[in-house]
Amino acid sequence: MRKFVSGFIICLFSLSALAAESDSSVVFKASFLKHEVQSYEVSRTLYSLQKKDTISYERISFRADVYVKDSTEDYDVLLWRFSKFSINTDDQCLKQLIELAKPVEISCRISKPGVLMEFLDGEKVSTCLEEALPQVLAPFANQQGSIARAQVAHIYDMRETLETLMLRSVNLFLQVYGLGYTLGEIVDVPTEVNSPFSSKPIKGIIRKKLTKIDSENHLAVLSSATFLDNDALKKAIKEYLHLDSIPQGYLNQENMGSVVMDLTTSWPLWTFEQRETRTGDNKYGELVEIQYISLIP
Repeated sequence: MRKFVSGFIICLFSLSALAAESDSSVVFKASFLKHEVQSYEVSRTLYSLQKKDTISYERISFRADVYVKDSTEDYDVLLWRFSKFSINTDDQCLKQLIELAKPVEISCRISKPGVLMEFLDGEKVSTCLEEALPQVLAPFANQQGSIARAQVAHIYDMRETLETLMLRSVNLFLQVYGLGYTLGEIVDVPTEVNSPFSSKPIKGIIRKKLTKIDSENHLAVLSSATFLDNDALKKAIKEYLHLDSIPQGYLNQENMGSVVMDLTTSWPLWTFEQRETRTGDNKYGELVEIQYISLIP
């Protein structure tokens, strides 16, 4: 892939920094070649801040090799190989769990434009920690009490997190394919978003905008922002935090994302999705990124 222009990212969210050719458009259509392979780093970072101090930080990452296994007139089959799992955390049990993770391969069928049709063997993600779990859980076999139970629950939560992240990364990777956008035009799409403050998804809209076309380097940037139903979000947070009411300015929710696409090869160079909630002086965030490996410093 051609060299990525780092300065290009600076204007990623500047909705006023639009190219002059306002009538230009882009159709994100896959043009993968059979047996082609590209490699990415997938990561998910959870963080919480109080004022400007970091209270918690946890980052999971792994390598994803995407291989075009088959190509027919009607569809392509992509084979995803996930490996080299790592985690940045102070929890020694979770470190051990992730260090013991085994490489795993799953396949999906996509339409010729690149739209995800189905996972062919998505259940294989469960084999990633199949051998690791008994080893990590063994010390808790004869332990009782709330602390031990909480740690065991935390270990199982991490297994679900990792398995979900692998499948989620495929969906995130393929999210723009098969769709066309006009430069500067805003497109609203209904959605439902999971929230740490609610057991049920909260309704909202995803506002998408083709913010940049770099004709010289054959790159395009599609940015997005998600706006949740504010009343539903406030209700969920009041129940979660046991508040009678939420003071003015106490709550702020920001969900954003972007895709930087190489229009020549049709492979994404960088994709991210970030969700951040502020309640008073506290900020809770999640950042998921998929980055083409040759771009990583």
